[in-house]
Amino acid sequence: RPIGVLKMEDEAGGDEKILAVPVDKLNPYYTDIASYRQLPAILVEQIEHFFTRYKDLEKNKSVTVKGWGDAGEAAELIAAGMRAHQDKLKAKAANAA
Repeated sequence: RPIGVLKMEDEAGGDEKILAVPVDKLNPYYTDIASYRQLPAILVEQIEHFFTRYKDLEKNKSVTVKGWGDAGEAAELIAAGMRAHQDKLKAKAANAA
């Protein structure tokens, strides 16, 4: 389930990263975690550091971290992505007809 979003931009624009934890059945360690703020600060810093650097070896690539958003923002991004995907499928089906 989503617990936050790392808001980022790359050379192509918005490039958000959803931070999620496994469902209880897979790993009960995160049962009471509802927000990235509940994770150890060092873990959040490590995640942010990774995404700040992960494109360093690619030419003409850049990354800017804009901050963190809460679980609600992450859920909204997921829903928007699902809607965009459905719209794309509908358009593809309409063009094929």
